[in-house]
Amino acid sequence: MYPLYVVSAFSANWRFGNPAAVCLLDRWLPDDELLAIAAQNNLSETAFLLWQGELSDPSKALELRWFTPTSEVDLCGHATLATAHVLYRHVGVRAEARLRFATRSGCLEAMLVNNQVAIALPADQPVPVPAPHEIDWCAVLKTEHVPSKVLKGADYLVIFNDESAIHSVRPNMSALCELDLRGVIVSARCSNRADRDFVSRFFAPKVGVNEDPVTGSAHCQLIPYWSHALSKRTLVGWQASPRGGQVVGEWVGTQVILRGEATTYSQGQIIAPVGGDLL
Repeated sequence: MYPLYVVSAFSANWRFGNPAAVCLLDRWLPDDELLAIAAQNNLSETAFLLWQGELSDPSKALELRWFTPTSEVDLCGHATLATAHVLYRHVGVRAEARLRFATRSGCLEAMLVNNQVAIALPADQPVPVPAPHEIDWCAVLKTEHVPSKVLKGADYLVIFNDESAIHSVRPNMSALCELDLRGVIVSARCSNRADRDFVSRFFAPKVGVNEDPVTGSAHCQLIPYWSHALSKRTLVGWQASPRGGQVVGEWVGTQVILRGEATTYSQGQIIAPVGGDLL
């Protein structure tokens, strides 16, 4: 049996933020079983952590992987934050301990700061897409608002001048699946709240996530872009999905430091026969 937690990341209220499943393993299961568990959980991400029951060597990185219901991904911010939350809140890791995770995106770090988890992710500074470009973004995103610019990193970053465009887009998911990158971020400067710098949404049907509630990896592009555009070191972003969630970010050289709250929705165990186990 394997411990399984569901955590809402980037929110102190379980009704908001981005729910991620966190599964603690004592050994790696076959990839097809990891994918089957993620599909059964049916959340945007399931994080699998190789955990021996204690943090015996703080300098050693814990092995961490992330799966959507359809595929393994290279980076997932909200499930990393959720994993750190589980370690600090549920399995006895000391609040002052700094966590290190060995992942497909290199070594990631996390720490507890007051009531928030801070995670260090690789910065992904987007670059402008040369014009003219063959993608009709108004058609793909089903909006009458014309983007002011389009950039690309791991995903397309589509910038609008009007915040209302972010709330009104209704993307053509089939068209998004035909794009050459993982997904599309849409973003604009926040115009109706002084305590927020920008708003965004993220769509990635290509990896089984039509709209992600709050996306840490998307902020690896958003924070460098808005830090430069607004000449600010620390920014507050709001991901305007139906659930919604707040991300505080800082661009520091090759890293983006993201901070957010998290809350546990449920905890239990996988009792199905996986990895050769029996009921």
